[in-house]
Amino acid sequence: MKAKIEAGKIVKYNRIPDVIYSSAGTVENAKRLSNEDLEDLGFYDVVVPDYDPVTQSISNLHMESSYASPTPEDPNATRTVFTYDVKDKVISETVDELKTKRIKELNGLVYGKLQPTDFYITRFTEKAISIPSAIQVERDGIRSTARTKENEINALTDKAAILKYDINF
Repeated sequence: MKAKIEAGKIVKYNRIPDVIYSSAGTVENAKRLSNEDLEDLGFYDVVVPDYDPVTQSISNLHMESSYASPTPEDPNATRTVFTYDVKDKVISETVDELKTKRIKELNGLVYGKLQPTDFYITRFTEKAISIPSAIQVERDGIRSTARTKENEINALTDKAAILKYDINF
């Protein structure tokens, strides 16, 4: 992705336009220009910095003329790019609130996994028709995994760790 300052605002381009109008004139087949030629026209790469989307956010797209871009030939090389600032998110919930929320999400996942075999439980309850052992083993496994995951969530003490905990199984 490239970006350019136009009328004082940063405009991002997923694709370079085929024709560019500049103060120097019209440039045809612009999407085939080299990076150097595009930079001469004010188009610079948009660099998204590494960040953790669970605990951080990016904002404030801006031009940075001394962005570190080391190469084997020049480990101190810099270049001009558009990039974002990285900020830590404010997590307003308490650790206990986050645990409760995560366990609720886990329970929703468990419900979805048990639901396809609920028919057997209803049939057993209403008509005393036995539940196939494979179904019982499957359901017991789901509940056992859920208990383990709930215990793991409850053992966490860090907000970021709770938010990042993978409830999927």
